[in-house]
Amino acid sequence: MDILLAKIDENGIIDTRRCQHLQGEYITKLRNAGYLDFVPSEQPRCDAGYIAKDSFTIVDGKVVQSWETKIDTETIETQIGELKQRLSESDYKVTKCYECSLVGETLPYDIQALHDERQAIRDEINRLESLLA
Repeated sequence: MDILLAKIDENGIIDTRRCQHLQGEYITKLRNAGYLDFVPSEQPRCDAGYIAKDSFTIVDGKVVQSWETKIDTETIETQIGELKQRLSESDYKVTKCYECSLVGETLPYDIQALHDERQAIRDEINRLESLLA
């Protein structure tokens, strides 16, 4: 049977050791060095744009792992950048429709569909930006 021992260093870094129950001398050496029983917990699944961050506390003489779900700002910022790029890529369609309307020509694109698509992108950018606020 394996025994999990852990020690939290002065920087908050966890050092875990897996020992076999038969390694009594080694286990004693680790315990004398400040290692305690380790109580791990399962990492939660996260939705896109979120990450699970673990932390460790000493409870009743044991190192206990817990998890907190946080926004993954790097992923969210990347998604926002990609959406803004999609808007930029369709700017020429808006410009072309505007030019055609000024000279009385038929619009080359379905302006309502174009507007709806671009507005959906802007709405998603706003939603993602609100997660970062």
